[in-house]
Amino acid sequence: MQGRGGWFFPGLALAISLTAFAGFALTYLGPLAAGTYAPVSWAVHAHGVVYLAWCAVLPVQATLARRAFAVHRALGVGSLLLVAAMAFTGFLVVGVKVQGALAGEGPAFWKSFGVPIAAGLVLFLGFYLAALLNRGRPEWHKRLMISAAATVIGAGAWRLWVAGFGFNDWAMFAALASTKLFIVAGMIHDLAVRCRVHPAWWVGLGVSVLVEGAALLAPGTVFEPPIARAIASFADVFGWMY
Repeated sequence: MQGRGGWFFPGLALAISLTAFAGFALTYLGPLAAGTYAPVSWAVHAHGVVYLAWCAVLPVQATLARRAFAVHRALGVGSLLLVAAMAFTGFLVVGVKVQGALAGEGPAFWKSFGVPIAAGLVLFLGFYLAALLNRGRPEWHKRLMISAAATVIGAGAWRLWVAGFGFNDWAMFAALASTKLFIVAGMIHDLAVRCRVHPAWWVGLGVSVLVEGAALLAPGTVFEPPIARAIASFADVFGWMY
C-alpha cells in the first residue's frame, strides 16, 4: 500500500484491526484467557488465530509500504498462507455449523446467518485476489486491500453490536453496514486530498453492498435452502477434520 495518502491508509488499517480485536476480545480472547471459553473444535481456534494474525499484519503492511516496500512485498507473499488458512478454516467452521443447523442439531442462527457470514468470506477472498492482481497499480491495490479488510471484520463488528445491544437479528445488518464506514472514510479522504473518489472505492462499496445485501435478504426465501446446502457441502467433504 504505497502512494499518496500520508499516514491515512496505515491509520485506517489500524482502525480496522482494532475493531476486529475489540470484538473478539469480548467473546473469544477474554473468555479464553479467563478459562471460561467453552470447549470447541481445533478448527475454531485455528481460524481465530490466523484471522487475528492477518488483522495484526494489516497495519504493519500498510506502514511498511511507506517505509520499506521490499519488506512489504516479501511479507505480502507470506500473508498468502494466512489467507489460505483463513479461507479453509472459515469455510470448515461455517460449513459444519450450517450442516448442524440443517439437521436440527445446532442453533437455527447458522441456517440463516451462515449465508451472510459465508458471503463475507467470499467477498474478502475476491477483494484480496483483486488487490494482488493490482500490485502494479498501488492506488488500486491499497484501496482494494482496505475493502477486503473492511469486509472480513464483519464478525468482529457483529460481536461489538451484540455486546452493546444484545443478541438481535438486526445486529448482523448493523454490523455489516458499520464496516462500510471504513470504505466511506476512504472516499471522504479522497475527496479532500484528490478532489475525486478513486473508482476502487466504488468497486469495494458497490460489490460488498450488493453481495451482502442479497445474502441478508436470502434467509426466509426460496433461495435460503439451496445456498445453505451449498455452504454445508464443504463440511460434507472436509467435516471429518473438524
